Amino acid sequence: MKSIKSTLVLGLMLALVGGVAVADHHGEKKTRVGTCEDAKKQQDYFCDMKNAASDSMVALGTACRNAKINVKEACEGVVEKDETYKSCKMEQKC
Repeated sequence: MKSIKSTLVLGLMLALVGGVAVADHHGEKKTRVGTCEDAKKQQDYFCDMKNAASDSMVALGTACRNAKINVKEACEGVVEKDETYKSCKMEQKC
């Protein structure tokens, strides 16, 4: 079941990225996060807790935080520095 969820999340992300690469969106400025319209769609999905039951990225909340940052960049031109993610397992401090 976890494999299916991971595959669905990966498929969704690839579809969103692929759509950004191909679509023009009527001359809308593209950023590293896509267009403003793309970023808003991502925020709508990842910040909707109704999707949490079937998508661990939504349940964790990290994707929502990132989607909000993406909207700021794509729609308002506000570029925030990427957060450095740390894991106790990576640092072997668990």
